[in-house]
Amino acid sequence: MIADFLKISFMSMRHREVRSWLTILGIVIGIAAIVALISISQGLENAITEQFSKMGVQDIRVTAKGLRGPPTGTGFVLTTADVETVEKVKGVDYVLGLLMQRGEVEYSNKKALLNTMAYPTDLAQQAFIDVDLKFADGRPFSKGDKGNVLLGWNVAKDEFDKEIRVKNNIKIEDKNFKVIGIIEKAGLPTIDDAIIMTLDDSRDLYDVSDEVSAMMVHLLPGVDMEKAADMIHRRLKRARDNENFEVFTPKQILDQLSTILGILEIVLAGIASISLLVGGIGILNAMYTSVLERTKEIGIMKAVGATNANILSLFLLESGFIGAVGGLVGAGVGIGVALAFGGIANQLGFSLLLIKIDLKLIFFALAFAFIVGVISGTLPAVRASKLKPVDALRYE
Repeated sequence: MIADFLKISFMSMRHREVRSWLTILGIVIGIAAIVALISISQGLENAITEQFSKMGVQDIRVTAKGLRGPPTGTGFVLTTADVETVEKVKGVDYVLGLLMQRGEVEYSNKKALLNTMAYPTDLAQQAFIDVDLKFADGRPFSKGDKGNVLLGWNVAKDEFDKEIRVKNNIKIEDKNFKVIGIIEKAGLPTIDDAIIMTLDDSRDLYDVSDEVSAMMVHLLPGVDMEKAADMIHRRLKRARDNENFEVFTPKQILDQLSTILGILEIVLAGIASISLLVGGIGILNAMYTSVLERTKEIGIMKAVGATNANILSLFLLESGFIGAVGGLVGAGVGIGVALAFGGIANQLGFSLLLIKIDLKLIFFALAFAFIVGVISGTLPAVRASKLKPVDALRYE
């Protein structure tokens, strides 16, 4: 029975081919928009999660309370005394006290205001290994290094008119520094767009004594991160006699990002659903027209024994079939748009986007399109099923 209904529905669509495809187009646009927008937002979340997992899965961050964005500039809260306090916590392998500033950088007669990030040289090599930073050229800092800097990929390749290479000299705040390493593209603006200095050089350059912008706390293998974070918070609170700092685990940061991106997905899906609503109205209009055009056909089917349920099922299946075809085409178009957007973004240097085909999203889109089609065709189908055979056969 269902096979017969599908055959009749397919023949009806072919008989009204132009109108059918125009009706399907509304569903295609709606589903394509939903799939593309959700895939792009998921791609952003995928990239952030992947990059974050590389950049210190065993690291706890300590920053000033309420800080949003990179901790650069003045208004320091943390000090080297805080670093020493955290170093004594059980389970801590080492603590990096980072000093982050913005400075005027000059190279090849061009100046730019860039972020600088300073590491203590005695821990720099191990820290680079632990966060999986690789060098395109050159080397990391050695203990006691002075007057040398490392460059993020974008700074070296794109920031100035002329590419900066290892052994070139640059000026930071009118002081000369030698480039000893170029870091491979990490996909993180905090690395790719930064200049990395030694902590001693940064303190001298910016006249900062014992303050630090943030702390990166690396734990020993097997240490429970949540318990360690709680212990760090309690030790710092006792030592500082205040709570104007925050301790973050990678899970907490990722949960916050996931919440924000989840809200973004809902908003984008809501906007795209407007197109789908328009597509549903198109199906409703097309099915009403189809009922009117096929009134005599309905009368003949009832005269030879078709029940109200048969007629209802036929038209519901036809409207659902229109929705499903639109969903299938729309899902394909949406995937193509998302992949193209990801490729263009990467070509433009925005690498923080990792588009993956989510089969659950595709199945959801197909089911959703089918349901929209069925719901849109319900009223016309009910009307068709209630037609009396005598009235239907006399309809002109």
